[in-house]
Amino acid sequence: MTTISEYLSTPGEILLEGFLEPLGISQGRLAGAIGVPASAVADIVAGRRPITPEVAWLLGWALGTSAEYWLNLEATYRLRTLDTSSMPQVAALV
Repeated sequence: MTTISEYLSTPGEILLEGFLEPLGISQGRLAGAIGVPASAVADIVAGRRPITPEVAWLLGWALGTSAEYWLNLEATYRLRTLDTSSMPQVAALV
């Protein structure tokens, strides 16, 4: 069975494949440029850590994008991979 996660890139994959690799920037160099530990960038790339507003702002400045670009990637990924099976039933109010 195919799941949506097989077709949905994490924000970290987009960071790696859309920015770092094409621009020849190592994860360590990015980490140094934005003032975060290399492990933080590695965790984002590996999908183990979300992109926070602070990191989104830093990535935007370092990579010539906006903070909103990174936050939208993160929010879209989280919504599309959300497991709603254990969420309570909610009655529509409007």
